[in-house]
Amino acid sequence: MNKKFVIYNTFLTFLMGFLVHYIYSFIPSVITSIFPVNESLYEHIKLIYLSSIISSTILYIIMRNKGYIINNFLFGLIVSTVFNIIIFYLVYLPLYNMYGKVMIITLITYFITICLSNYLYYLIIELDNSKKLNLISFIMLIVIMFILTYLTYHPLKVPFFYDTINHYYGIK
Repeated sequence: MNKKFVIYNTFLTFLMGFLVHYIYSFIPSVITSIFPVNESLYEHIKLIYLSSIISSTILYIIMRNKGYIINNFLFGLIVSTVFNIIIFYLVYLPLYNMYGKVMIITLITYFITICLSNYLYYLIIELDNSKKLNLISFIMLIVIMFILTYLTYHPLKVPFFYDTINHYYGIK
């Protein structure tokens, strides 16, 4: 069942990225500012982070309601999501610097990194369950979300935080 969870999660995370990308545009508010608020490279970290968390949580609830147990759900979620962010930018930034913002390159890179991170997720949920690691992971998920949101309102004045399309930092 873990294989199905990871396969479904791969595709749902990819699709969720589209929804997460535009939520703030459609419903701008303090609450939706946890989602990407502009087109900066930084704000896309929130896209990767939240699309993984939302899709994994939806699938987890569905699977639990069907009686399936997924070990180390939160630990796997935090490790695979942070891994996805790191590997995405390690691959994407050189491509971005060479070709600029090319949507097909971005989407292919995003999908490949989701596949890689979900493979890591699979390896973690195959391990024996650790309540301690899951608790620490839950706290980390909240702390990371707080930091990501804080930096939306207080962005660093460096190119990574600059929206080159709308020409501003952070939230308008």
